[in-house]
Amino acid sequence: MAGDGASLSLESILLRLLVPDTGIIAQATQELKVAYRDPNIVEHLCHALCSSRNIQVRQYSAVLLRKKLYRFRSWKKLPLEMQNGLKSGLLQRIACEKEQPVILAIGQLVAVIAKHEYQRTRWAELEELLDRLMHSSNVAERALGFHLTSIISSVAPEVFSHHLRPLFKFFGECLQRCGDDEICFYVIKSMTALARFVGTDNSNYFQALIPFVMDVIQRLAGSDEDKAVEALELFDGLIYFDVAVLVPHMRPLIKLCLEIAGDSRKGDMLRVCAMSVLGWMVNVKKKAIVKHKLIPELLDVFLPIMEEVSPHDVDEMEEEDGQSCQSPSACAAQLIDTMALHLPPEKLLPPLFQHINKRVKSDSASQRRAAYLAIAMIAEGCSEAIREKYLPTFVQTICEGILDQDVQVRNAALFALGQFADYLQPEMKKYADQVMPILLNHLTQTAELMALLQKDPPSLSKTFYALETFCENLEEKLVPHLPSVMQKVFLFLTAPSYLAKKLAISAIGSAANATKEAMLPYFPQIMSELKQYLTEHQTEQNATLRTQAIDTLGCLARTIGASNFLPMASECVELGLHLIDAVDDPDLRKSTYGMFASVSSVLKADMKKYLEPILDHMFTSLQSTEGVVTQFADTSGLNFQLFDDLEEGDDEAAEIDTDCAEDASDDDSDDDNEQSCTIANAYLEEKEDTCGLLAEMADNIGPAFAPYLEKCVTEVYHMADYPARDVQKAALSCLGQLIVMLFKSAGQAGDGDHASIGDASKAASMLISKLVEVSHIEREREVVLAALETLGLLINELKSVAFEGEEQLKLVVDLVKSAFNSKLKAQCADEEIEEADEQDEAEYDGLLVQMAGDLVPAMAKALPAERFAPYMAGLLPFFMGKLKRHSSTSDRSYAVGTLAEVAASMGEEGIGPFCRPLQQIFLNGMRDRNGEVRSNAVYGLGVLIKNAREILQPEYPALLEALSTMLAREDNRHAKDNICGAVAKLLLVGVTVVPVEQIFPVLLQQLPLQEDFEENDSVFHCICYLCGIGHEVFMKNLPAILRIVLKVIQTDQITIETRVNLLHLVKSLSLSYPQEIQAILQECSLEEQQVFQAVWKNS
Repeated sequence: MAGDGASLSLESILLRLLVPDTGIIAQATQELKVAYRDPNIVEHLCHALCSSRNIQVRQYSAVLLRKKLYRFRSWKKLPLEMQNGLKSGLLQRIACEKEQPVILAIGQLVAVIAKHEYQRTRWAELEELLDRLMHSSNVAERALGFHLTSIISSVAPEVFSHHLRPLFKFFGECLQRCGDDEICFYVIKSMTALARFVGTDNSNYFQALIPFVMDVIQRLAGSDEDKAVEALELFDGLIYFDVAVLVPHMRPLIKLCLEIAGDSRKGDMLRVCAMSVLGWMVNVKKKAIVKHKLIPELLDVFLPIMEEVSPHDVDEMEEEDGQSCQSPSACAAQLIDTMALHLPPEKLLPPLFQHINKRVKSDSASQRRAAYLAIAMIAEGCSEAIREKYLPTFVQTICEGILDQDVQVRNAALFALGQFADYLQPEMKKYADQVMPILLNHLTQTAELMALLQKDPPSLSKTFYALETFCENLEEKLVPHLPSVMQKVFLFLTAPSYLAKKLAISAIGSAANATKEAMLPYFPQIMSELKQYLTEHQTEQNATLRTQAIDTLGCLARTIGASNFLPMASECVELGLHLIDAVDDPDLRKSTYGMFASVSSVLKADMKKYLEPILDHMFTSLQSTEGVVTQFADTSGLNFQLFDDLEEGDDEAAEIDTDCAEDASDDDSDDDNEQSCTIANAYLEEKEDTCGLLAEMADNIGPAFAPYLEKCVTEVYHMADYPARDVQKAALSCLGQLIVMLFKSAGQAGDGDHASIGDASKAASMLISKLVEVSHIEREREVVLAALETLGLLINELKSVAFEGEEQLKLVVDLVKSAFNSKLKAQCADEEIEEADEQDEAEYDGLLVQMAGDLVPAMAKALPAERFAPYMAGLLPFFMGKLKRHSSTSDRSYAVGTLAEVAASMGEEGIGPFCRPLQQIFLNGMRDRNGEVRSNAVYGLGVLIKNAREILQPEYPALLEALSTMLAREDNRHAKDNICGAVAKLLLVGVTVVPVEQIFPVLLQQLPLQEDFEENDSVFHCICYLCGIGHEVFMKNLPAILRIVLKVIQTDQITIETRVNLLHLVKSLSLSYPQEIQAILQECSLEEQQVFQAVWKNS
């Protein structure tokens, strides 16, 4: 090694980094950067590591050596003699080192070198040392051996990859017989690191260890909670990499985690970790959870934990998905949400309601609060079940909660109201008259309390969350309440409280989104208040208000009417460009982009002059790595951020690597092991919103945006594999919309700036392949749903252009089959559970299959019948599989409804081969116990009657009998409307072979339609047709016909085409039969007479 002087100098530098003086630390850091470029730095660090008496110097030296050598090429550049000397010296040092922090640091260094060595050969001396230590009769040596094994296996698992089976058997012996929990802990840490490499050959050996692991964790939970937390990570890894290993031990594992989670004497971190394992189990082993009847056991623990809610916990409930829950109570509430999203409502809700009903009436405020939180957390995942059976009861219960005497109960009830408003539309609109007075009264009380306390009341945030969410989703139904809402919101807008101002500004945007031009009377006062924040220089708090003000300004631009906002539209764009040029803030950029998109709906093509700078900013946001924080893998407990740039000297990093190409990939692999990165949420949200707003802006601006479409597609496509779920979803959706616009712009022939149809087809083909790939391999259902939705958009809009080649069509058809067979990655968690009841699925699971199935009618409509028919023949059995006796109502309704759409899309040309099986499906469906299924079925039969007239003509009498029988006993109004549509279609195609005189009067008795107004096209086409052919039944029923026409002709229940036909009918009848018409009008109401006069004038 080099002389002691240089090594002592290095030790001196490291010692000065330990003093509590920032000036000395800064100087020492600079000296270290210089020393780090010394060609002999490895020798100097080795000397300090092996000879220094200072524990932290030895630890620093080991960590800095690891940083220096973690790249494979850095290790290879050392002379072989130095490599061997370093390896030998480190093994000697670690065997005699007594200090745990230094042992850990040396172990991590040894692991990095081992990873390098096993790329070329083996490190026999290391294996011998580990074997000797782990088999030692000395407890301390054995602990060291297992400790090193746990460190090395996490960095260089290849050291053990060739003898996993004997290693696992040895682990089992240790866990079973060793009484030292520290040794057992290191065994579990090693198992955690090796879990991903178990494979089918070794899974039985690994599986046998799980009961012993649970015993150790139970002991650690009572003696060393920090170690118990780390040990629980084994189950997280197994659930992700090889969940089948846990299946035989599910019940005892869940019992263990429930015991830990439910013990309030345990620390929060341990309890949260135990619940994290339970959450993963619910997520990926949902069918097993149901099969083993574990739902009640989970709820029996989670609800009492939720009673522990502290004042800040309800705020945590509002955070985005993926936010970690730090308290047991918040985590338990999040688990109710997880259960609602992943478990079948019919299995979850009955036992949950027992807990809710008991607690909502309790004298304990904490129990009532837990009940309302539980109600809130099921709103998303169980929305359909709540709509069908429980909504009125829940709304009444929530209203009572808002009036509760306890502020935290009120907060939880307000949160529940917001959740219901978000996920249970449009049904929640019906309760506006019940909810709004309570909400407005509570808003008044909150304002009075704020004035009295001279500070923000504890319910302020929750009150505005409920107000915003409920009001925005009310849409036009908010207009009658708008004066009261705005009067109260202005009180908060002018209050001294920063939070009150922010919430009030946001609420104005929500009210604008709901009521649109009804906000115009308040616009001057709103702008007067907002202008003070729309400047470059603001305090930190006012900068947040500026961002919120821009958000709200965008809402107003989009909603109060283009002509009303136009005078200030250009000024807003220029203001936005100035602000994002002057202020570097992702939240500001996100809001400003939103305002640009809103103003583009006002300026339209006139926005083009601003597009270059706007798109430059938006593309920069997509490309930016701002907010990405690289984290060096280090568990030493020391902060080495000062040395993040010490991995290689500038000169060394700039050298040309002449080694083989695979070495470069080895370096990348090493980097991945040593580093990870996180991205600040604000930057993720900026990227997510930028994707969506690009598409919105392109749509608003129209043809003037066409020259920028290809560049936008290119930039957004880079985000299609982005690791953040929400960004990826937004990118996929944006790409679909952009390519549709690209296709539409391709029709602008002769303009060199526009893409061709071929370009659009090529882009669509590329995206379809990506969407199919994402749908197959992505674990997150939300991403798969976004991909399927985008596929549907492309097929519906591009039609056959989306399938220029047969390969793309086959890809999509195979995807649909995979979804029905539960073979997508997002569905495959429970594949070992055989013959699972189709009802045992969460609503979101069913939605995934349904969205995949929706691609079938889209393809049927997009493609020529002869091209699609062979594929439909293979797809039909999958829909029929949803019509079994035990199939859920939603499955039966979906299958019948989708097949009806397919029948409509295939038209007369393609329906022939499928007429008979579809006929039987629809006739069976007309006898179903569920009204929605019957409605879909009779609609489908009507489509068949229209499209397969020649095939079905011999059966018209039988079909008429089936329709008559159904009508006689039908109590579902929507189904009755569909029966009318089917009968009208039957009359249109079979007027010469069916008893029109008997059928037509019965049809008229059911008119006008009350729910399914789309059937009005068929109904009035039939009436006009009978008039046109002069059928005697028409004149016999003229009074009823005229009154029916007058009831609908001025409503939005009919299409423009149908209205034109009815206007012509009325005029024709008035001219041909004036006396008869006047006689009928004498018997009509005054309102009907006025409608007739108006129609006559307009015709």
